Amino acid sequence: MHHVVSLSGGSASAVAASRVIDRYGKENTTLWFADTLWEDDDLYRFLNDLEQLWDMTIKRHTEGRTPLQVAEDRKIIPNSRIAPCSLVLKQQPFKRFLTKHKKPMTVHLGLDWTEAQRMARPKETYEEIEGVHVDYPLTWKPLPNLRYNDTIREWGIEVPRLYLMGFPHNNCGGRCVRQGVKEWKRLKEHFPQRFDDVAEWEQAQRAKGGPRGEWSIAKHTVDGEVKSLTLIDLKRLDEDSPQLGMFEAQDSFGCFCAY
Repeated sequence: MHHVVSLSGGSASAVAASRVIDRYGKENTTLWFADTLWEDDDLYRFLNDLEQLWDMTIKRHTEGRTPLQVAEDRKIIPNSRIAPCSLVLKQQPFKRFLTKHKKPMTVHLGLDWTEAQRMARPKETYEEIEGVHVDYPLTWKPLPNLRYNDTIREWGIEVPRLYLMGFPHNNCGGRCVRQGVKEWKRLKEHFPQRFDDVAEWEQAQRAKGGPRGEWSIAKHTVDGEVKSLTLIDLKRLDEDSPQLGMFEAQDSFGCFCAY
């Protein structure tokens, strides 16, 4: 039985990988990472540190496009409801990799017991491949410390800097197209050029007309109605401005799209 771990570049999947290596041995384990070409530079440093820690090589896949390039090719403006980037850049390539890999195998994903509602879909997706079983190392007993960054520090590795800035994920350089107002404002604060680049891209897409002319990446709620909110408009408004509607609780989070 071989074991394949899908690494997202975040601390939880790293802890999951460590548990798999400890239980099954690195000679029986493959580590796989999908690069969106939109990652924070420090994510690559983190992967390099993990390779040195485990004395293993992480297989790195690149489709060749960024999330915005995927969206542009699909003629859409991505948002929390529609974001083909995760499917095209991560899930489909991973499934192709699994299909070609020697069976039987177990695929390990970095979801823990607090995310039980997310486990059924990837399990169903990957177990469609004959000879593939899906498991979740972060649910093994004894349950791990959910403060995954503390575990990373115990390994003697520096925590990815996006976490230290308050980002809830370490993907796409803090630019997850499914995230909400709160995280876009965080991006504007820490990486204003990244924010501006996405805002300018959004405007260019809207200028092409059609359905895209009214779409936006972010949204807010005004008088109980969900409305589009372009990043350019968000930049002009302060969170406390009466012109800026409320944002929903899930808008704090990124898409966590690896699975």
